[in-house]
Amino acid sequence: MNTTPTPAPEPAPGAAETTIGLTGVTAYTASIVRLAEKRGLPPTWGQAHGRTRRIILDAVGPHGVFGSIVIGRSSGKVLRAEVIHGNDAKVPRRATGTNAVRALLTDVTPSACRQGFNAQSPTACRP
Repeated sequence: MNTTPTPAPEPAPGAAETTIGLTGVTAYTASIVRLAEKRGLPPTWGQAHGRTRRIILDAVGPHGVFGSIVIGRSSGKVLRAEVIHGNDAKVPRRATGTNAVRALLTDVTPSACRQGFNAQSPTACRP
């Protein structure tokens, strides 16, 4: 019986540049998480569910974009994402596959609202 412990997966390149640990994800997934951060969507790990893990995205303010990125639990690859443009948005935007998720996040407009600012509309947040 082999009692040698299996080593932990190496962190993805650039993982140290993010606010969450990205051990076990692909380099492309890590770059998508960094893109989300640059677009004003600070990521946090959500609960694992079945064969997937979820990264929660949530911009500040009531009109900021929020949503999630779903990645494969064992593969570390991006599977799909969903973003909702503020609390007054009617329809969430969804993407399936890494390239579509990257395009979806590239199109996100960073929130103009600050933490604790409760404007009635997104335009009221602008200086």
